[in-house]
Amino acid sequence: MNKNNGEIIRFLRKKDYVMINNDLGSGSFGKTVVIKDEYIDEVFVAKKYEPEYPELKKEFYTSFLQEIKIMYKINHPNIVRIYNYYAYEESYTGYIIMEYIDGKNIDKLFEDEDFFSVLLFEDTKKLDNIFIQLIDGFCFLEKMGIMHRDIREGNILVDKNYNVKIIDFGFGKLNKTLVSSYDSKNENNIGLGINRNGLLALPNEFFEGNYYHKTDMFYLAELFKRLLTKHKFEKYFSYMNILDKMMEIYANNRFKNFEEIKAEINTKNFKSVKISSTEKKIYQKFSNSINDKLICFIGKQAFIRSIKEFKEKLENILKNNRFEDFIQNNADLISTIVKPPYEYNAVTNIEITIISEFYEWYINKPTEFQELILDNLIIKLSYKKVKPSEPDLPF
Repeated sequence: MNKNNGEIIRFLRKKDYVMINNDLGSGSFGKTVVIKDEYIDEVFVAKKYEPEYPELKKEFYTSFLQEIKIMYKINHPNIVRIYNYYAYEESYTGYIIMEYIDGKNIDKLFEDEDFFSVLLFEDTKKLDNIFIQLIDGFCFLEKMGIMHRDIREGNILVDKNYNVKIIDFGFGKLNKTLVSSYDSKNENNIGLGINRNGLLALPNEFFEGNYYHKTDMFYLAELFKRLLTKHKFEKYFSYMNILDKMMEIYANNRFKNFEEIKAEINTKNFKSVKISSTEKKIYQKFSNSINDKLICFIGKQAFIRSIKEFKEKLENILKNNRFEDFIQNNADLISTIVKPPYEYNAVTNIEITIISEFYEWYINKPTEFQELILDNLIIKLSYKKVKPSEPDLPF
């Protein structure tokens, strides 16, 4: 039977699972179990929304639905995947079917003697790698406009291959910024108040009742540093200065965003790499050419972060200006790394040789170094001001 657009499509076949572990864990808002889909021979985690206090069931049901909306937007190797959901609005309950992670929460991992042996005898950079994965995950969340708001030991898992998975977005928010009054009737208050006992420090915005992406940054660093200190692992970790800056009490003293932390990590990793004065000149001529012509962003900052796309755009400029001494359209160069809309200086005095020298230098560098160069370009341009966009008028 054909269905018309807008008509409801119902799948009547009931999907059955086999219970594998009926008590993987529980919290104030429900419990999780391990189930198996025998049809495809895969194991999943099922999270049931069932608050400890029945009177909260209806009040926080919207938070449960919010978690579904958030998790469906996420596809990143360091963040747990959601595969299905079942919502029963008439009884204010439901289930989320998600990826099963065969591992431990980060605190239990740090307590494991086998993990200590790995650090001591096999891979002294294992802690660095775990931290970098966390930064990658939170960088992705920030780009998606998602705040986690519940960063604690139980919500960071590490599997048997030391792959990090960030879980539990029950208090997550899609807003890029959150400002909430700190009162018991506000559901945001839960996200502000949980897991705050025994911390090394609290950010200034906690006392103001505010929460931002930089607050996620603070609590992630606080957690990681607290675990390093507790288990005396500091000597096996390379980024203590980065942790300290992430943990600055005042948000303005922290990194601008998680992308800047990634760039700082890359810079630190390449400090031992010698860059000649000639290479610096090639980079500076190219970066200054873009920086000088870019006047401001409009609406928001947006960058091209793909090495492949960046190189392709440079190739097109060289191809389309093969018989010129100067680039004919400055926007072509700016758009190799900056996404429109933006304002720019249209005076065409950028020499083609600046672009060609940079391109030849860039493509002959290892991928990791190309990423470092791109990160540095983005950081340099991110200090340009942002001009508010004009409102969309109907006519």
